[in-house]
Amino acid sequence: MFNKFSELSIRYKLTLIMLLSSSIVLLFSSTAFMVNDLISIQRTMENELEVQTNMTAVSISFRVHFDDAEQTNNLLNALSENKNIVLAHVYKNEETGHVLFASYQRADLLSVKPIAPYTEHQLVSSTRFLQFSVPIYSPNQTYLGDLVLLTDRQAFYDRIKIYTSIALIIIVVSAFVAFLLSSRLQHIITAPILRLAHMTQRVSIEKNYALRIDPFPSKDEITTLFSGFNDMLGAIQERDKKLAQHNEHLERTVTNRTAELKKLNLKLTYQAYHDALTNLPNRALFIKRAEQAINHAEQNNEILAMLFIDLDRFKFINDTLGHAAGDRLLQEVSKRLLACTRLPEDTVARLGGDEFTLLLRDIKEPSNAAIVAEYIIKSLTSPLCFHEQELYITPSIGISIFPKDGRDVGTLMKNADAGMYMAKRQGRNNYRFYVHSANAASAARLNMENKLRQALEFEEFEVWYQPRFDIRKGVIVGAEALVRWRSPEFSLVPPAQFIPLAEDTGLIIPIGEWVLRTACQENQRWQRPNHAPLHVSVNLSARQFIQEDLLITIERIINELNMDPRRLELELTESLIMPNAEDTLETLKSLKRLGMQLSVDDFGTGYSSLSYLKRFPIDTLKIDQSFIRDLNHDSDDSALVTAIIAMAQKLRLSVVAEGVETREQLALLSSYECDYAQGYLCGKPMPAAEFRQFLEKPLDLKVLLAEK
Repeated sequence: MFNKFSELSIRYKLTLIMLLSSSIVLLFSSTAFMVNDLISIQRTMENELEVQTNMTAVSISFRVHFDDAEQTNNLLNALSENKNIVLAHVYKNEETGHVLFASYQRADLLSVKPIAPYTEHQLVSSTRFLQFSVPIYSPNQTYLGDLVLLTDRQAFYDRIKIYTSIALIIIVVSAFVAFLLSSRLQHIITAPILRLAHMTQRVSIEKNYALRIDPFPSKDEITTLFSGFNDMLGAIQERDKKLAQHNEHLERTVTNRTAELKKLNLKLTYQAYHDALTNLPNRALFIKRAEQAINHAEQNNEILAMLFIDLDRFKFINDTLGHAAGDRLLQEVSKRLLACTRLPEDTVARLGGDEFTLLLRDIKEPSNAAIVAEYIIKSLTSPLCFHEQELYITPSIGISIFPKDGRDVGTLMKNADAGMYMAKRQGRNNYRFYVHSANAASAARLNMENKLRQALEFEEFEVWYQPRFDIRKGVIVGAEALVRWRSPEFSLVPPAQFIPLAEDTGLIIPIGEWVLRTACQENQRWQRPNHAPLHVSVNLSARQFIQEDLLITIERIINELNMDPRRLELELTESLIMPNAEDTLETLKSLKRLGMQLSVDDFGTGYSSLSYLKRFPIDTLKIDQSFIRDLNHDSDDSALVTAIIAMAQKLRLSVVAEGVETREQLALLSSYECDYAQGYLCGKPMPAAEFRQFLEKPLDLKVLLAEK
């Protein structure tokens, strides 16, 4: 029922509500009126019955007192004038009990009997009848008996029927009038609502938010609704206008962003396949191009060459001069490599760090790859300028040939890398074709690197000491500390084999610190009362020298061992101190402030600048053994040695000659007024315990010279 009601229009809903409301009001008011009137009728009937009974009892009391039954009956029959009286009985009180003395019964209801005992002196009612009884007294108030009257309630029910009919007629008439009035009134309400609904539907279908509904002449809520609806349409129209502008702006933005994304995608794609520093193809693009070239070469029976190029001593330049110099160097190398190729057939790529690869397509024969390698080496011989300073760089190049050295990219790159390490082992600044033994050498190098990493942990390193003598006095003045590696697998490994590897891997830093601490501890054991102090000389690597905590580490070791810093000499090579002279000068000054001695090792083999040398707080120059070896046979070496000694004396520097092996060399050095000698003639490098025994009976150089 309620579902059907909800589906009706507002017009019919209002009509039904008005009809239902008015009908309910009329029904309740009519019912209240009828109930009130019927109650009044009921009470009237009861009052009339009581009055009639009392009056009749008084009028017949004399007749009953004198036992005049006939007159009593006559009086009772007079009650027939009242159509409602159905029965009247008089019961006289006798000695034997109450007996019916007189009676009246309406002719059409002769079978009706009292509905309650005559002794109940009160109103008693049933559905059809109403009974009332009263006692009868004589004039002297003697109880004579009882009078019972019974009235018919049919008039009451007839009145109910009449009232019900009247109420129904009133309700029907009222409902009809209410329907007519509600139909007219609801039209006044629903007409503007229907207009609003029609306009809403039209706007919804046409999507035309410029439409407006005409204002209603009244000033009620409907007019407010119309105004709100028009305002809403205006707001929607304004919103659509702004939305259209935003859409237009968004379309332009999307178009611009799409173009930017395309550019960015191209840029990201380029960056994903190119090195950011040099703009050369990176490893991923190189492998992709190499795979394409290999497929093409297989189909066309061509020969390819892959060159693996590593820059010699690049880490040293990068560490000493800074990353800016290293980056500038890599960019210049990239340009020179590109100039050595046939673009776009060939591909030059930077794999990372100082490693480059070059793919040569269709080279006809392997010797053409060698020609390109020689051209690359030649192009890199020219110095590179950085902040008015000339930098020299050399390459080590490994070459692998397709299909001889491999039929896939990984194998060719691995074999070219092995060839590059062969070039490094054979002096650098050259190229080598891959040979099968190179893989074995690479495996051996990797194995040695792994063992080297374990050597510190397993205490496989030893420090040996080579004595240094004062040539003039002929006495020992100290020793140089030299690291040795006693490996369970490789036995005693020569320094030339593992020191470069330690430099490349960075292990030289912890190894160097261990050597410095061990040498200082051993030096403490050499000192004897009433004897001249013996010093110890320790080499510093390039990686150690550029460490930020170098000064802190050295000072901590000296303080922990309570060692006189004047007994410690730090040896630095020319190649270490010359590239970045200004920073080197500050570091050297800081080391001198700690009180230790400084020497330049292998002097004469590097690119020394005498103008910087005189500014450095150097104490000693160590002449490289290459000048001492042929000292007594080569006049050039003799001239160089005397020049170095003379220069050192002018600069107030001490001079140590390394590699002294014969008495003739020692005699010449003595005649040149060289200060100190070190070499196999004076003593070979020896373990710490053996060196302490050597100190017990040291060699006397004067005796050695006299034996000559």
